[in-house]
Amino acid sequence: MSSSYYYNGNQYIPRDASNGNNGFITASLASSAIMGTIMPLCSKPFERQLAREHSQNYLYKDAFYKAAEASGLNKKGVKIIPMEYSKLINDYTAGKNASYSPRERLVRINTDKISIAGFHELGHAWNDIKGNLGKVLSKLRWPGRIAAGWLGTIALFSSPKPKDAPKNTFDKIKENSGKIAFACMLPTVLEEGLASYHGIKIARKTGLAEPLIKNMKKLYKKALLTYAGHAAATGLAVGAANMIMQKFTRPKKVENEYWNLFS
Repeated sequence: MSSSYYYNGNQYIPRDASNGNNGFITASLASSAIMGTIMPLCSKPFERQLAREHSQNYLYKDAFYKAAEASGLNKKGVKIIPMEYSKLINDYTAGKNASYSPRERLVRINTDKISIAGFHELGHAWNDIKGNLGKVLSKLRWPGRIAAGWLGTIALFSSPKPKDAPKNTFDKIKENSGKIAFACMLPTVLEEGLASYHGIKIARKTGLAEPLIKNMKKLYKKALLTYAGHAAATGLAVGAANMIMQKFTRPKKVENEYWNLFS
């Protein structure tokens, strides 16, 4: 055990390396447990409905192919790649996922299975090309996610200072790493919500029946829950890792007890 020292009139005992190792393991396991619990709870409703939509895809497919023209996005170079013709085996060809690529201005989607999701991807294209706020949020997505990952790493650093010691910028970032990580994920959540909003507006321009629009809204709300859950899980996982590392590595305060020999 390292020798103790005094700070602000209190006695502290520094933690040794084994405390740091134990904290790192515990924090890593806790973070994984949080992500592994919250993410499936938030994503399963969307995945189940998306799978059910395969059977009624025909109700959306024709309208989806009209959507790029109805929205004017085709004039901006946006194209649709029907992944059902691809020989690859992945989530796109299986109808489990769809995406929009800003660099190529391409929507990749299995139009035989999940055309309902295509309007949302065109909403991403609208954000990227026509929307001022959407364009800003689009550009913040990946930097935000990378920053959240770095905050997870920072949370796993040891905390060698007493709780009441003066804090520098790094200490303040580490102390609030969970909250900051959550905030870094918000551009993704907001941009996804905005893409759904524009996607629904585009769907209406094609003349899609209102009951189908209502079903689309239901799916898109579940999709947004997936991203919101990811943001919440990231913030909680990073915050928990930081709290655990502080518990294991912060110098231990010695509680001195004085006995009254004359009592």
